[in-house]
Amino acid sequence: METFKKYTFREFLNLQGQEFQRYESTGLLLKADSWGVSDIVNWDYITVKKIQSILSGSFSYEQLIYIIRELTGYRKSRILDTPWMNVFRFYRFVKDSIERVNEMEEKLQYDPDSMEEKAGINMFNQFGYFVTIDRLAGGDPLKYEDIGKMEYSVIFSKLLLNKTDIQFTKNYHKQLTK
Repeated sequence: METFKKYTFREFLNLQGQEFQRYESTGLLLKADSWGVSDIVNWDYITVKKIQSILSGSFSYEQLIYIIRELTGYRKSRILDTPWMNVFRFYRFVKDSIERVNEMEEKLQYDPDSMEEKAGINMFNQFGYFVTIDRLAGGDPLKYEDIGKMEYSVIFSKLLLNKTDIQFTKNYHKQLTK
């Protein structure tokens, strides 16, 4: 069994070459630890979407520090002084949480019909999650912040309800035209 030094996260970041890779590859295999942070469905909607966006792109340890600060309120110095294994366990917790959200959001997938595609519904894709905030705020920019601060579970439930309502309405209209 390999042994590892009790480095701080700061010391881990200063490792070089194969030693860095050995510690990193081991860290990425560690089990999750939430550090007492609540379940992702209780996080602010905007926080979930920001972290989801960060983890979907190219990733850096500076971004991990930002995520930890966002979720815990810890100062950067405290994070850097935390044992490297603990930081990796928290990272696993965040990754697992975002993967769960990604799976939940598959229920929100919407297949536009041919008329919607011809009309250009895909033009909205460039706005990402901002479209959701704008729609839930009724287009009122003064409400954006309040929407972003709502728990993810509330926003997700509302979006699922909206999707169900749209599907019901479409089904109903099809029944009327038969």
